[in-house]
Amino acid sequence: MGFLDKVKAFTGGKNMAKVTIPIIERQPSETATFPVTDSVLKGTMVIEAQQACTLLATKYELWLYIAASPGDATGTPNLVVQAKDPDPNTSYSDDCLKMPCDLTAGQVITQPWMVMDVDLAKILQKNGYSEPQEAIGDGRVRLVVKCIADVKGSPFDPSAEVNVTLTA
Repeated sequence: MGFLDKVKAFTGGKNMAKVTIPIIERQPSETATFPVTDSVLKGTMVIEAQQACTLLATKYELWLYIAASPGDATGTPNLVVQAKDPDPNTSYSDDCLKMPCDLTAGQVITQPWMVMDVDLAKILQKNGYSEPQEAIGDGRVRLVVKCIADVKGSPFDPSAEVNVTLTA
């Protein structure tokens, strides 16, 4: 493989697969809600191979963005919790997706996931909210779920993000 081919392969890695998050807590992701005091968040990610590739792992992150004012579109990111499949401390059943997994172009994988030990109250308290319920409906607070497909040879792993509305 020549130098230019290597550069193309390296920079084009993000296009190896496409990630979407259709379901959060048994709800369509675009309208999903999550109780601010719950400790477990579940959902489903879909990975569509754009070209032949190897899926090494799937990763899940939960972020709480807190802005100084409602007009601030980004806010300060706070990593709440992250998880990964396969987790070396988890026993997987035979019907679970085994990784690494070779995918062919056009192949679609549906991967259910779960993130435990979610403690939004702790982060909210560090950011001036004495009670977690104070963040419900506050335009400065944004809960974001991020799902990542760790694809072999991809310098920029494909991912998707979804905003989730906090509820009581």
